[in-house]
Amino acid sequence: MPEVMLVEDDEDLRQATTETLERAGFQVRGYMTAQEALNELTADFPGVILSDMRMPGLSGLDFLDCVKERAPEVPFILITAHGDVPAAIRAMRNGAHDFLEKPCSPELVLDVLKRAQTMRDLHLENARLRQTRIEDRLIGGSAVIQQLREKLRRLAGLDVDLLIAGETGTGKELVARVLHHLSARDAAPFVAINCGALSEADVDRELFGTGDSSGLIARAQGGVLYLDELESMPDSLQVRLLRVVETREITPLGAAPRSVGLRILGSVKHPTEQLVAEGRLRADLLHRFNAGTLFLPPLREREDDALLLVNHFVAEAAARHDLPKMHIDSALSRRIAYYDWPGNVREARNLAERLVIGLDISLCMTSSADKGEGQGYDAAMEEFEARLLRSTLVQTGGRKAEAAALLGIPRKRLYLRLRHHDLL
Repeated sequence: MPEVMLVEDDEDLRQATTETLERAGFQVRGYMTAQEALNELTADFPGVILSDMRMPGLSGLDFLDCVKERAPEVPFILITAHGDVPAAIRAMRNGAHDFLEKPCSPELVLDVLKRAQTMRDLHLENARLRQTRIEDRLIGGSAVIQQLREKLRRLAGLDVDLLIAGETGTGKELVARVLHHLSARDAAPFVAINCGALSEADVDRELFGTGDSSGLIARAQGGVLYLDELESMPDSLQVRLLRVVETREITPLGAAPRSVGLRILGSVKHPTEQLVAEGRLRADLLHRFNAGTLFLPPLREREDDALLLVNHFVAEAAARHDLPKMHIDSALSRRIAYYDWPGNVREARNLAERLVIGLDISLCMTSSADKGEGQGYDAAMEEFEARLLRSTLVQTGGRKAEAAALLGIPRKRLYLRLRHHDLL
């Protein structure tokens, strides 16, 4: 529930304002003097301050000065009489969020307070994310994930454009958000656009806006514009986006060109060289992402991370549903370790959810060949051999000598086939 510190020495007016705010869903702390409010104010106060200008003891302006020292991020709104407007303007220059001139309608008061509370909520969320260690957001102990975290720490502080490449479900948007929240732009918006959902018919209004309303690009002003599945955007739209990336300028419908200041992050599901060769991604657009491409590894290449992730998601889901955390036994642990995870981290999250709420997972960890999808003879035999090797290793707990004996083949041959299927 949003909170308001209301400082007003007129008891009747304070009571009436309190009732109005409480009906609108605010939790109100009422004070007769600014000093009373200051005695309870802390830097982590999650709400906003609404204060009269003229009060006994500390004035509204003196109160503002004290608040800026003690809790500088808490929005401060001043209520002033007509003759005090010049003083209120000075207060705005000194850090007040806004001022209201008496008499003001309840609707206007609520509108100003809600906008101030939205700003406060955003600041607190950004502060929380800054305090969250990158290890708690990108979970894994594999070498490739450790290297990825180091790259993100280096790249976050550089105000450069970047492409993120990785299979579906590897966490491309999460990585983009981590880059945003570790950067100097973290207090500004993060605007994500699904490029596959854009059509040429609606792109002007949705992306570039009009003279009357801002498009998605303009809404990312000061922050980050994240372009998901960039390769799914038609070539004609890639040409228009190229100009934005190159010049940081947009032309809304019916309006003059305008500059935008933002960082652009994009994502693709396939290697960029392949996309350019297939004509799905323009080479000139690719080259405008001057920091290059950051590759996210699929979960099957992340050593023992799958079990770490499933355990983490199980704990998360149990807390969210207020259910006991389930134990993952050794048999399921082996299945998790040797499964190829075609859906990557997203699939691991879904599996954990099903485990916690007690749904059947027997069909969740099944390869495409198990599901009967058509494929050629050679591919089918390769798939069968890989599944046979994984299944045998699961049965023997990873002990290769026992696996070779169970399969009836020499240990050397087993090692060769395991290496062939990247199972070593």
